[in-house]
Amino acid sequence: MICIGAALGLRWSEVAALRVGRLDLDAGRLAVAEALVRGTDGRNVFGPPKSKAGKRTMFMPKVIVAMLSAHLERAGFTDDDTDELVFTDEDGNPLRYSNWRRRVWLPAASAAGCAGAGFLDLRRLNATTLVVEGIDVKTAQKRLGHADPGRRWRSTPPLRRQ
Repeated sequence: MICIGAALGLRWSEVAALRVGRLDLDAGRLAVAEALVRGTDGRNVFGPPKSKAGKRTMFMPKVIVAMLSAHLERAGFTDDDTDELVFTDEDGNPLRYSNWRRRVWLPAASAAGCAGAGFLDLRRLNATTLVVEGIDVKTAQKRLGHADPGRRWRSTPPLRRQ
């Protein structure tokens, strides 16, 4: 999940809602079609991505394709498992952000020397990398699924390393 967030700039909710059938590993494509968020009653809710622009199909780097292929193989998924979630908890249920953050993200961020970083920082990293690589703003906007290319990033304070 972390590698996908960094390499593709997906939101946590988009990665958590990713289904096997939305991956075309042969073509190296991933379709973002839904998001997993906490509903008003605290339960997981599947819905559309954050904005209309959030529904998109992206090409993946070969390293991400290889990682996903190995992950799906380890999990025992086949071509018939199109509706199955790519990432689940240990019982096969949809992930809950608070549990995932506490059990996976915080220890990983701390071990990497990035205590205090959030999953959204991977998205910021991806956006910055696109700009540094000379990708035009409109293409970066489309890839990140933004309706407005700059509003969100201008208002977000930078990460402070501890």
